[in-house]
Amino acid sequence: MRLPVAAILAHLELTALDRGEPDRTLLDRAGRELLDRVLLAWSARIPWESASRIVRHQSPGAPEDYARGPERFFADALRFGSGGTCFESNGALLALLEALGFTARIVFCDMDDDDVTDPHCALIVALDGESWLADVGYPIPAALRLDPTAPTSVETPVYRYTAEPLESGEWEVRRTSGSWGGFCFRVRPAAIDPAAFQARLVRDHGPDGLFLEEVILHRVDGDQVWYFSEHRGLVRRTAGREDPLHITDLARPHLDAVLSRFFRVDRALIRAALTRTPLDGGR
Repeated sequence: MRLPVAAILAHLELTALDRGEPDRTLLDRAGRELLDRVLLAWSARIPWESASRIVRHQSPGAPEDYARGPERFFADALRFGSGGTCFESNGALLALLEALGFTARIVFCDMDDDDVTDPHCALIVALDGESWLADVGYPIPAALRLDPTAPTSVETPVYRYTAEPLESGEWEVRRTSGSWGGFCFRVRPAAIDPAAFQARLVRDHGPDGLFLEEVILHRVDGDQVWYFSEHRGLVRRTAGREDPLHITDLARPHLDAVLSRFFRVDRALIRAALTRTPLDGGR
């Protein structure tokens, strides 16, 4: 697999990282800083969103047809400004980090929903003898150190994330914002075989696939987060606050244009997702 790394870094506005072949010396010296720059830029330029997967499922096909590998993921990102949900996003992040010279592995994570097996995934990046969580599929816009003996934390726009080691060898990740706090997921440290990850990616587009019933978009913008769902509407999140943004009756017929401006995703793609035909079986 050969990614268009220069084009991807330009899209992320990280052209300073385009050094041709991976620079091992640079990674050893400043790997954490570079990883944080990639994750923060990703959160601003490649949104967490369900619109693109909803649109793909509007065309006849099998789960294998809908599942995107890194090449197609980035091609869509460069063309439409789109992103994805956890499996495709973190699979693409793994490919980009490896192209930049990082050593990383993809792992499954557990959430509170016992009805779904392996509901989430993330990356564990090895840097100077330490393990760092990288997850653009939640999304978390900074690397979070995973210490097997003590809790660790990282401050990001809006949220503070904490990883607490468990006796099982896993980590429990939580986040807080002001007086609010909540559980995110548990990280299972075992590396996933590529074939097992591909099978889970494909299954994510099967009958029990998630995020196929509602358009959701999420993007970090400086010290704030823009979030939209069809259930909650458009909101602005800052540290300790969540403020709904009223969409006027005049603007509502042009919701696709409004969302395109806030999330930098192609207007036609958003319009196609908002005007979708419900899938059979209620998915």
